[in-house]
Amino acid sequence: MTSADLATPPRRSRPQLGRKFAMLWSASAISSVGDGMRDSALPLLAVAVSDSPGAVSVVSVAASLPFLLMSLYGGVLADRADRRRLMWTIDSLRAVVVLGFAAWVYLADPPLAVLAALAFVLGCGETVFSNAATSVIPEVVRPDQLDAANGRMQGNMLVGGNLVGPLLGSALFAVAAGLPFTVDGVSFALAALLVAATGRSTTRPSRTSRPVLTEIREGVTWLYHHRDVRMLAVLSTLGALAAFMGTTMMVLMVTRVVHAPAASYGIVLAAGAIGGTAASTLAGRLSRLMSRGARIAMAFLLMGVSLILMGMSTSVAEIAALYGVIGFGIVTWNVQAISLRQQAVPKELLGRVNSCYMLLSRLGIMAGAALSGWIASAAGIRTPLFLGGCLLLVLLVAVLLLLPRMSALEPSPSPGSAGQPTDEPAGHQAD
Repeated sequence: MTSADLATPPRRSRPQLGRKFAMLWSASAISSVGDGMRDSALPLLAVAVSDSPGAVSVVSVAASLPFLLMSLYGGVLADRADRRRLMWTIDSLRAVVVLGFAAWVYLADPPLAVLAALAFVLGCGETVFSNAATSVIPEVVRPDQLDAANGRMQGNMLVGGNLVGPLLGSALFAVAAGLPFTVDGVSFALAALLVAATGRSTTRPSRTSRPVLTEIREGVTWLYHHRDVRMLAVLSTLGALAAFMGTTMMVLMVTRVVHAPAASYGIVLAAGAIGGTAASTLAGRLSRLMSRGARIAMAFLLMGVSLILMGMSTSVAEIAALYGVIGFGIVTWNVQAISLRQQAVPKELLGRVNSCYMLLSRLGIMAGAALSGWIASAAGIRTPLFLGGCLLLVLLVAVLLLLPRMSALEPSPSPGSAGQPTDEPAGHQAD
């Protein structure tokens, strides 16, 4: 890829993603709504069963720990097992756990420790499931369809997990505390049935009795020695750090800098979800109109400039509009990074390399959030937004310099690339 690629859009036909992807997408959509319902209902239940202000924090930390503790092991599971079977098995188990918890809530108030344990167990399942789901997409769509497919999956998380689910969960909790958990359990069961209906994975599992640490080391070693994918991981980690350095301060920008009501923060979050949803919807179209390099450069440019402008904002309307643009940039970058990994990493290693990548990105998010508070305390609330935006623009320069290496991650189209994936019959074209 050269600088000319930024101005030369690829010529591609509109992708038809097929029946099996439609079933995976439907499972993801149903499950995302259920997750959003649970994520809003669990803190409400924590407040109801405990007078301690730290109750919500305990549940939140318990839900976050699996991403740090289980990511690498989840990658091994995704490579050892039939990925689709692993997905529906996890969702079946989560259905049993959540429905059992819902029954407990109907009968009595569970202690805070049980809420924390539920959040941890479900977080472990989500960590493994997400890895397997990302790794299975290349099995059901062609390489030129990955952007559209990943965009639609990102849209599920935004619309279901961040908008529809939380609203429904809060409303149902007001009717009966156990109701959102009941619906969440049913959503897991429906998602499991849909994934199971797609059949077996085409990627052969690595049937091995080797120690888990040996297999983890293989994934880490491959990522370390593969210069281009390693570069992608570094960009994502630093990008996550920069973005969260700025966006962590949004709530204080709204409430303390522009002195808006606390409820206005919800409007800002909704604007970000809308921007991200727009990016997920347009992912396939953008892949036909713009080159990969242009999309990546656009994402970093939008995020960097918007964060800097947000640091100068004087109203909630400005902050909300800019966060919508940031949401568009974040999802656009996520789609590009996921698609490039799916194309560059050998299928038998994809789960383990994905796990390394996810862990690094999570550490970047945590570091950005921590730095944000420290910098804001020392130099003012607006400063982390300026610094985060400037770092993203520095990364934009790095992206432009590294475009030729990024192009190496995409394999040249083969003569049969216009055909269906190996496990998708040619007759199933409708999406």
